[in-house]
Amino acid sequence: MENIHGFDFQPLQFDRNGNPTSGVEELARHVRDSAATDVVFICHGFRNDENDARALYARFLDTFAGNRARPGVAPQLAPRRFAVGGAFWPSMIFPETNDSQGGAQSAGAETQDRQRLEALKAGLDPQQQARIDDMISLLSAAAGDQDAQLQMVANLLSIVQALPSDDGNEFHSAFAQASATTLREALLAGDSLDVSPVGAGPGGADGIPGLAVQPALEGGAQSFFGTVFGFVPKFLNLTTFLLMFHRCGEVGEKGISRAVRSVRNLAPNVRVHLVGHSLGGRAVTACARGLLADPLVQVDSMMLLQAAYSHFGLSQGGAAHPRGFFRDIIERKVVRGPILATHSEHDSVVGFAYTSMAAVSLNNAKAVGDENSRFGGIGRNGVLDTRETVQQELNLPGVPYVFSSGSIHNLNGSRKVQDKPLIASHGDVTSPAVTWAFASLVAQT
Repeated sequence: MENIHGFDFQPLQFDRNGNPTSGVEELARHVRDSAATDVVFICHGFRNDENDARALYARFLDTFAGNRARPGVAPQLAPRRFAVGGAFWPSMIFPETNDSQGGAQSAGAETQDRQRLEALKAGLDPQQQARIDDMISLLSAAAGDQDAQLQMVANLLSIVQALPSDDGNEFHSAFAQASATTLREALLAGDSLDVSPVGAGPGGADGIPGLAVQPALEGGAQSFFGTVFGFVPKFLNLTTFLLMFHRCGEVGEKGISRAVRSVRNLAPNVRVHLVGHSLGGRAVTACARGLLADPLVQVDSMMLLQAAYSHFGLSQGGAAHPRGFFRDIIERKVVRGPILATHSEHDSVVGFAYTSMAAVSLNNAKAVGDENSRFGGIGRNGVLDTRETVQQELNLPGVPYVFSSGSIHNLNGSRKVQDKPLIASHGDVTSPAVTWAFASLVAQT
C-alpha cells in the first residue's frame, strides 16, 4: 500500500470497458484490516495519462492534509483513519499531434493519427470498427479534400449514433440529428472565427460554433481538445472526446461502483466519499447510479470538481427539458450526506470546449452554455433545476461551512481574492480553498 501525504493510497486500474483490472480487492482488504474509518474514491478526467492523474491526486491530498488540522474540522477528522482509492482509466488514447498550420500532415504525424484511430477501435463492435478503418483510409486525403472530410464525419456520426442511448450521454440525440455537412463546416469554421460572448443568462458561457479556442490549463495540462487547427486534428480530438464521454460512464457505473461494493462488503460501517474532476465527475456520478442496483449501497458524500456533464443531469425535469439521467441517485438517496459541486465562470474548458462541442452538434452557438442551455456544463454553471440545490460561495480556508444532507451545494469559485479567482481554470481543483470545502464536507458526515 502506497502512502501519499499521510494517506494510504491504492491505485485502482480499469480497462476501456470499465471493468476493474487491479487494486479493488487489495483496497477492500486494506480497509478491513487497517480499521479505516473513511475511504475516498477519486477519479480523474479526460486527457490525463497515469502520471497526470497521479499528480492530480497528490496535489489534492497534500492540501487536504493541511486542511485536516484546521480548528473548524480537526476535532472531527483527527481521530479518523483514511484510505484512498485512486481511479486510473484509459482516458488519453494517444498523444495528439498539433497541426497548427492546418495544412497537410507530416508522414510522422499521419502515422501517429493512424495509431490513435487504431487504439480507438478497441471496445467497439465490428461495424463500428469498420467505420474507424474507413477513417484511417481517408486520413491522407482529409487534410484538404472535402469529400474525404465528409466521409470521415459521416463515419463519426454513425459511431456515435450506435452508442447506447440510455447511458446518459446528452450529446447522443443531438448528434443523431446532425448532418455530415453541418459537422464538417462547424469543425472548419473555428479556424477563422473570432470569439465573441453569447448567451445572456446569468450562468452564460462564451461559445463558438467550432473548436478554435483551446485555453491551456494550470500546470501544463491541456484543454479537452488540445491547441490544434485544421480539420484532421480537431476531428480526431472530437472523436476521442465523444468516445471517452461514453467510456467514463462505463468506468463509473461498472468499475468504481464495484470497488465501492467490495469495500462495503468487508467493512460495512466505513464512510465512503466520491470525488471526481471533469469527466471524472461524470464517472463518480455514474458510480452512484450503479449503486442503485439491488442491493442498493449508499455513500456518505460526493464532490464534483468542475464536472463536465450536463448541468441538468440531476434535474427533476419539466417542460423546458427532460428529467436528468442521474436524477434517481437524488430521489433514492444513494448519497446520504451532502453533495458539493464546484463551478466557476473562469472554467474556459467547460465554458468553451464543452459547450462549443455541443454547438457543433447543433450548428447553433446561440445561448449555448448559459443556464437555459441544454448543453451547459456543471463546471461552468453548477447543478441546475433541482429543488435540492443551495447556492453558496467557495470559502477561503478556515471560513466555516454549513452543509445539509440531501442538499446539493453549488460552490461558486468565480470571485477574486487578491486579483486571483478562487477557481481560475478548469484544472484549478487542488487548491487549499477547494480541499477546505472537502474537509468540511467529510467532517460533517
